[in-house]
Amino acid sequence: MSSTHSRQKSCLFCGCTFRLKEAGGKSNEHIIPNWLIDYLGVRDMTVTPTVTEIASGRIVDLRKHAVSAFVAGTVCGVCNNGWMSELEGDAKPVLIPLIEDPHRLEELDLEHRTLIARWTLKTAAMLNRASAYSAPGNPMSRPVPDNHLKEIKNGRFPSGVAVIGCGYPSSKSLDWMQFGTWISPSNSIPLLEEDREKSYKIALAFRDLVLAVVYYPSAEYHYAVIEGYYVPLWVGDRTIIPIPRQLDDSPAVTNSPVLEGLLRNIFVLSKTWVELVGNLSMTRLILEP
Repeated sequence: MSSTHSRQKSCLFCGCTFRLKEAGGKSNEHIIPNWLIDYLGVRDMTVTPTVTEIASGRIVDLRKHAVSAFVAGTVCGVCNNGWMSELEGDAKPVLIPLIEDPHRLEELDLEHRTLIARWTLKTAAMLNRASAYSAPGNPMSRPVPDNHLKEIKNGRFPSGVAVIGCGYPSSKSLDWMQFGTWISPSNSIPLLEEDREKSYKIALAFRDLVLAVVYYPSAEYHYAVIEGYYVPLWVGDRTIIPIPRQLDDSPAVTNSPVLEGLLRNIFVLSKTWVELVGNLSMTRLILEP
């Protein structure tokens, strides 16, 4: 796995070797785009990306950035000024109404759901690969894989990825969280550690709007969310099953308890387990002890 920090010598998305900026080489792409920074009024806001060990609540890594200086120096000028700029231009007029009223998520047609899902995936991937959460040597590292980045650049969704939106009352103009915890019903098939280690959950919050990207590598699982709280924006080759209540009510250990709770309660259901339980309703299945 290549380093995603200062030793990065090629563009994360297209793989080109960095040359002079004048030749379309390395650029400093804002992870949260300038138009959104200004719209939210957070240019001078300081953020403190934190890596927390969920089991103990121990802080593993803590950094401070001004939002305006939170850039990814691992993107080439061709990507920055090409497909990424085009995606920003297309997404902006759709995102602003959603930030004003997240309930509009449910009104989006397929074209606009797909557009917002692409923008979310691109932004979440940049955040992930510019952060300590993808740093080599971090035992809790969950980097978005290189092949996912190439798919994003080519306008495609990586196999197994889902994008979900929701709204929640927030006192923050901007927030985000990366999370590596997955659960499934207690009477289901246990999850494999090797799958957990290759998975990721990334949430972005703009005022009351939350956009989340999730990936669990095994195709033997459905995704599941709490019914009535989440709006699927992209499902792809997976299924998202609504269930009636949360499975994980663990106390929050981070300084973003709402985002943590939302990400905790995006979980997975074994396809084999779902088939084995036969014709019983999903509601009854999930509520079994």
